[in-house]
Amino acid sequence: MGKKYSVKEISQLSGITPRTIQYYDNEGILKAERDELGHRVYYDKQLYVLEQIMFYRAIGFSLRKIKEQLIVGTEEQDIENILDYQESVLYSQKESIQAKLDGLHVAKEMMKEGYNVPWELLAHLMRSLNEVDMSAWKEYQFSEEDSRLFQKVFNSEQAALDFYNAFRKISLQAAAYKASKVPIESRLARTLAQEWQRMVQRVTYGDERIHAAFLAVDRNRDQWNTGERQLVMEAEQYLQDVLKRYPDRE
Repeated sequence: MGKKYSVKEISQLSGITPRTIQYYDNEGILKAERDELGHRVYYDKQLYVLEQIMFYRAIGFSLRKIKEQLIVGTEEQDIENILDYQESVLYSQKESIQAKLDGLHVAKEMMKEGYNVPWELLAHLMRSLNEVDMSAWKEYQFSEEDSRLFQKVFNSEQAALDFYNAFRKISLQAAAYKASKVPIESRLARTLAQEWQRMVQRVTYGDERIHAAFLAVDRNRDQWNTGERQLVMEAEQYLQDVLKRYPDRE
């Protein structure tokens, strides 16, 4: 059966306290065997399971999730699907933090230019964006042609997130500027228009088919997350006005 470990030994190898290891046994997550004296003993197979548990815990899984779906014996494809889901959860958490940073930067930029910061609006939008589930976009129903175009534009998940971050930050800026009545003729508004134009050029390559695919997504906001819809509703009128004032990229 391989090398045998006591609770103390497996604790030293893993860095997990003996009490936690005993708890895992009691909960059926890491089942120990018993020697002739009734003491808990573990073997290499349990050490491997413990290493899995430590990894799953490190990436945010609950003990219940681990016990029900991730212990050794589960089909590899099932584990891969579960890890894919957790990856989306972690990306959502990452994007939630990035949204807060974007809100912070918008506030600092407005203060630097001497404008009143719409604290209540930014707080509301931050709360809404905090609830955004990025995994929902994997369920979005694209047409076959639009799906092909977007796969060309976003050749990696990071590329898609980079666009998403740019879009969200510009929208936060537009919503805040609108709420604080930042003049269309201001430097902030002009910079906003330039950032939008750069973003559009970067993801469409000037291809009208790709631009039309993005417009199709915009028309289907019922498939968006609630926080995203709220953000765009607050931002779009100011953004439209800014782009009319500065129609050409400089």
